[in-house]
This record gives sequence, C-alpha cells and structure tokens, in this order.
Amino acid sequence: MSGEERAGTPEPEVEAAAEGASDAAPEDPGPALPPAVTAKGRRRRRKQPAPPPREEALTERPLALSGQPLPEPEQPVPVTRIAFDDCVPADERELLRLMRDWRRGRATRKLTEVVSDAYVMVFGVLMVTAMAVNVVLQVQTNVSACTTVACTSARSYLPWVTGALSAALALSMARLFGPVLASSAEGSWLMSTPIRRSRLLRPRLVAALVVALLAGALLAVLATLLSGAGADEVTAWTVATGLLATGMTAFAATQQVADHSAPARWGARLFALAGLGVLGLVVALSAGWTTVRLPGAEQVEVALVVGAVGLLLTLGCGLLANARLEKIPRLRLMSGGSLAAGLSGAFYALDLGLIHDIVVERRATERGHVRAMRGSGTGTTALVLRELQRTSRSPAAVPAVLATVVVPYAADALGLASIAPFLGGLAVFLTLIPLTGGLRVLTRNSGLARTLPFTTGQIRLATVAVPAAVALVWAVASTAAFVGFGEGAVPRSVPGALLVSLVTAAAGLMGAVRWTTAKPVNWSAPMASTPAGAFPPGLVTAPIRGIDMVLLITAPVLLGLSTVWSLVVLAIVALVLLGGFSGEGLRATQEQQRRELEKMRQQQRR
Repeated sequence: MSGEERAGTPEPEVEAAAEGASDAAPEDPGPALPPAVTAKGRRRRRKQPAPPPREEALTERPLALSGQPLPEPEQPVPVTRIAFDDCVPADERELLRLMRDWRRGRATRKLTEVVSDAYVMVFGVLMVTAMAVNVVLQVQTNVSACTTVACTSARSYLPWVTGALSAALALSMARLFGPVLASSAEGSWLMSTPIRRSRLLRPRLVAALVVALLAGALLAVLATLLSGAGADEVTAWTVATGLLATGMTAFAATQQVADHSAPARWGARLFALAGLGVLGLVVALSAGWTTVRLPGAEQVEVALVVGAVGLLLTLGCGLLANARLEKIPRLRLMSGGSLAAGLSGAFYALDLGLIHDIVVERRATERGHVRAMRGSGTGTTALVLRELQRTSRSPAAVPAVLATVVVPYAADALGLASIAPFLGGLAVFLTLIPLTGGLRVLTRNSGLARTLPFTTGQIRLATVAVPAAVALVWAVASTAAFVGFGEGAVPRSVPGALLVSLVTAAAGLMGAVRWTTAKPVNWSAPMASTPAGAFPPGLVTAPIRGIDMVLLITAPVLLGLSTVWSLVVLAIVALVLLGGFSGEGLRATQEQQRRELEKMRQQQRR
C-alpha cells in the first residue's frame, strides 16, 4: 500500500458508517474505501458491525466528507432550550453526598488494614496517656509534700494562670488557622459555586469550638490536679476553662469575616500578660511577700463566674459567627486550609523545623512588607548588626524570652526547685528559636554561606551573638530564683546561684543552636524496620533535638553534682555546635586531601 493510501485510510467505525450510508442513499458514494491497516502495515480484515439505523446514519461523517448534501429528516429533530430563569441552584447537600460517594467508591484500603492501623493508634495513645498520667502523679506527689500556708496559697492560683494562658492559646491558634477553614480543592470547586456556604462551613465552625472546649478542659484538669485542689474545684475550673477557650475561639471566628487579626492578636497578648501577672502573684505568695488566700468555696465561685462569661461569649459570638459564614472571603478560608495541610504533612514527617518555617512564612505573608534597612559594619560585625536589625523587626521576640524568667521562680514556689534548671533551660530554648533566623538561613543555604569570606565557626558565632546577649540578661534576672526562697528549695550562695543560672541559660542557648542547625530527616538513607513500619533512623531523634542538649548540660546540676561538670559539658557542646564540625565537612576535607596527595605522588613519579 502506498503512503497516500495509508494517509487516507479511515478508522473501522468510519468505514462501517460509510457502508450504512451507502445502503441508505441510492447515489454513488464515490470510490471504495480500503480496509483497516495495522501498525506494521499488513492488512487485516475485521468483522464488520451491523449498519446503523437510518436516523443515526444521517449524522455520520462520510456523507459530509464526500461533499454530498445531507438528506432532510422525515420528522423534525426536537431541540431542548433551557432558560437561565428555569435553572435550579445546586443543593450543597447533594454535592456533599456526591463527594462522599466518590470517596467511598475509590477506597483502596481493606478492612483488615484499617483495623491494624487503628490498633496501632489506640495502643500508642494508651501508652502515651499512661506515661503522662504517671508523670502527673509523680509531680503531684512532689508538690503535695509542701504543706505550708505559702505553698497552698500559691497553688490555689495555678488554675487562674491556666485559664488565662488557655484563652491566649485559643486566640492565637484561631487567628493562625481561621478558625473556619477549607482546603484548596474545596475553595476552588465548592466555594466558587452559587451555593450557600453556611451549610458547608457550619460543621467546621462547630468542630473548631469543640476542639477548643476539649483542649481547654484538658489543660485545666492537669493544672488543677497539680495544684492539689478538691473534686469540686477541679470540676468547676475544668468547665470554666473549656468554656472560656471556646468563647475566645468564637470571638476570633466573628473577626474572620472582615479579615481583622488585630483584635485576636491583642487579646492573646493581654491574656498572656494576665497569666504572667497571676504567676508573679504565685511567686510572691510562696516567698511570703504578701498573704492572699481564697477558700475553696470562693475558688468555685470565681470559676463559675469565669464559666458564665465563657458561656455568654460562646453563645453570642457563636451565633454572630454563624450568621456571618456567608461573608467569609474564599481566600481566607483557603489560606487556613493550605496551612493546615502543610502542618499535617510536616507533623507526619516529624519535621519540627519545617513546621517553624511554615508558620514564619504565614506570618510574613500576613504582615505583607517591611521597610528596607541599610546594613553597616565590616567583617563579622556586619552579621551581628544584621541580626540586631532582624530582631528589631520582631519586637515581641525579646520580651517573650525575658518573660520566661518567671519559670524558675514559679518552679521554686511550687516546690519543684530540684528540676528548676531543666524547666528554665527548656523555656529559654523554646523562646530563643525565633531569634535564630539568621543562623537557620545560613545553615540551610550552604551556597549563601560560601559567598561570605568567613569560616563556618565565625558565621555561627556572629549569628548567635544577639541570642547569647538575651540569654545573659535572662541569667542575671533569674539568679535570685536559684538562691532558694520557697519550701523545699535548694539553698545556694549568690555566686553559686549565678553560676547555675548561667548554666541554665547557656543550656537553653545550645538547645536553640542545636535545633536550628540540625539537618532535616534524610529519607534516602537506609530504613529501619519496626513493627510500625519502615522509617529512617533520624526520625526517632528529630522530635527531641534541642531538648537533649538542655538535659545533657543541666544533668549534673539535677543529679546534685558540682556545677563544674556542667561547665565542662557546656564547653564540649559549644565547641561542637559553634565550631562548625560536621561529618560531611570532615569527609569532604579528607577527600580533598587524598586527591592532593595523589596528585603530588604523580608529580614525583614524573
């Protein structure tokens, strides 16, 4: 067969339609069409299907391609015209049912796999819950050992601190996520359709309120159990704290319509300051600087008032937010959904650094832009001045670190002086992370670091200078807490307390450096086989990065050894973290030295 014949060969369906059309029309349809040709060029006869009926043959292509006029149909073809006014809007319930049927119809997991995963999850939750209950009981035993009036008065105000901090946390999380959110797919396909969004978003608003209620109640239960309160006080403060957190979440939902984040942000700051103020009162009561005591009945009354306020906020703001669901911008819903999806993926991989980067990016996007600043200085001084400029753009970062000075004082007031160094170092570690942004950028972007005429150790020392200065101020301000003033405190001299506070602050600083400079989990490395599945070995140590440095440096002090041992451990850790030592760098240096040695040997042989 020639190339022209192959190019003009029609498909089998077209050939069958042509034969049907020739039977229907008496005219000569033209030259005969060649049979189908296979891919290899050999002809193959196929079984011809039955010719289509006359009505269907009239609409086939061969007649139009041959240039013949199409015959008129015997009966007029009915045409359906739909006007816009006759269209009925789609029901959101039908769309939800369609989505649910589509998801269920494409399920790829078997029932045995689901049961196995559920068993692993339930077992893990029970194990973690048992560990948490054991820790709470041990701490409660240690706290209850202090039976003086100062200790009992101080512990009675601990639920107040928990209520204020729970409200601040609820406002912060609600402002960060929405609290009403939708995924990108839902925002693109569902929220853009002419349907009522209230039916789609109302269950999500209710789910956010329920989560806030349960989280606040859980925190209140832990706080009241640690304070040694009675059953009535535990119940009252649990309900009150849960309702207060729910009310704050409903209030944040009312501000989501106009995309106003300032009320929620300032409300979170005010509640955080109130919690720190009450915590200062706890310290003052324990030190004997003041005497304020509320009986159990008055504690219950205060809890009832707080619960009533939370209930009113929940009902009022909840109804208002429900009425405004139709007015929430689609982009605001999708931004919260994309953030939740990104954080869920990072949590699945246990990559806390990625979680931090996602939150920082979200805050930067929310802020929009900043005023450009010109750098100054030469050498490593330029890096230090740049870190000062970076810190000035986040005015809340330094006060957050200094506010944790109250942690060792509160631990001493509650009878937890034996673990005050670890708690203080942990607080410094968590609050210093926002101040190590420059160190994280230069650590993750090795190409950017190579453009600077400094060694890795010089770069790390320059970028850590500002956090180190803030940690030094924290150490000086917390010296009095390690002198010992509460019941069961460890008595120390002023120089000894200053040394312990310096070790605690340095432990928090090294923990922040360790967390910032740690590399992400290498998923291309050989996997470790476990009953829970295969995962890389670095995934086990990823959640405790930074905490391990705090525990390692403060361990001699916790065990009652001399502070000199903590200083020795601190020197070793600082030499490794700030000196820029890394396994990959050492291997690269050895490889370069090996190549140079081989080159010298070849030159000598010549």
